Amino acid sequence: MLQLFNSLIIIYTPNFTQLLRIFLWLGYNDAMNNVIYNNSNEIIGIGNPNSTTQFLLPTPPQLTQSQVSIDDIVTTNGNHWRKIFVIIAKLCCDKLTWQAYRDNYLIDNIYLNFSNKPKLCKKLNIVCGKSHASTLALDELLLTLTPMDESQRVLGGYLQNDISIISTPYLDYRQFPNALIEEVISHPIMQH
Repeated sequence: MLQLFNSLIIIYTPNFTQLLRIFLWLGYNDAMNNVIYNNSNEIIGIGNPNSTTQFLLPTPPQLTQSQVSIDDIVTTNGNHWRKIFVIIAKLCCDKLTWQAYRDNYLIDNIYLNFSNKPKLCKKLNIVCGKSHASTLALDELLLTLTPMDESQRVLGGYLQNDISIISTPYLDYRQFPNALIEEVISHPIMQH
């Protein structure tokens, strides 16, 4: 039973699964769609900061609100960001289609990190773009990584305690085509 009192919603149900479905139906699945700002009010992260996977990107999209969806970001920023989300979904979708993952799970399951001083503490840390890796002062670390693909455009390795890092081309179809995505997702580092 569901009762609405102004902005307060009271739900009576004996079953937790049913309660979860109601929350998802009401739109509470966006609870982790966070936009993280620094003290200067600059965006330093989007998504779930508690995720085990983070993508380190050089530039955040323009946003008009703190709760976002992929559609909001693409509408505000254009096709470039749609391509970024498609590549991320293809890298992370696991057993789902990349379209289903992008539309239903991506923002809640990953963290887009735009900080200039990120912590590489996630289980899987993906640095997007060689020049961005240099900006983050990760050049020495990249020298310790091994190629994950035949063309040696993607490097990967383990840091410590099951924490892995991958250095990829920027998330663009020309630099990161489907064939390269397939090589990367079949690598053992991606089987986290």
